[in-house]
Amino acid sequence: MLKKILIAVACASLVAFAAEDPVTTIKKKDAELQTLLKKSSRNAKETERVKSLLSDSFDFALLAKKTISSSDWKAQDATAQEKFVTEFQRMVRNSSAKRLELYRADSTIYEPAKMKGDNEARVVAHLWNKGKESVLEYKMSLVDGKWMAWDLVIDDLSTARNYKDQFSQILKNKSFAELIDIISKKADESEK
Repeated sequence: MLKKILIAVACASLVAFAAEDPVTTIKKKDAELQTLLKKSSRNAKETERVKSLLSDSFDFALLAKKTISSSDWKAQDATAQEKFVTEFQRMVRNSSAKRLELYRADSTIYEPAKMKGDNEARVVAHLWNKGKESVLEYKMSLVDGKWMAWDLVIDDLSTARNYKDQFSQILKNKSFAELIDIISKKADESEK
């Protein structure tokens, strides 16, 4: 009898700690983000909350890694890779916090998640603003029991692919350290 009770408690614990499904994760973040976006102006604290929502939603380490060719990434030491991820995250957070008004929505419909195994998913959201539809696709991975996006495809334009194209052009003529400096300057500019 005691064994059955312990098994029941263990199963209940597993269910309690299981990650919520990817659609629920996106819906929660989007709901708070849309509330902030609908304000005519945001104070500094609200802008920081937008940046925090982005950090809580995206796996910037994986996104950053996917923006660099595999050979260029492997050629860097751990310190350079870490600095790149840090500056890339700062740049994306700062610039995205300013441009999110473009993704204000009157209504949103989410398709069921398309799963690839147990730890990869794609979530498609249809956003309508003033009668115009935009389609967002979140490519997600399960990281430490939490669904995190590593790419956002907006109307067929991939964030990861866009940055990869830009960075590969820069790396044709500049070093990885120079790329980090460029990203750092862009992060600083968009923070103002």
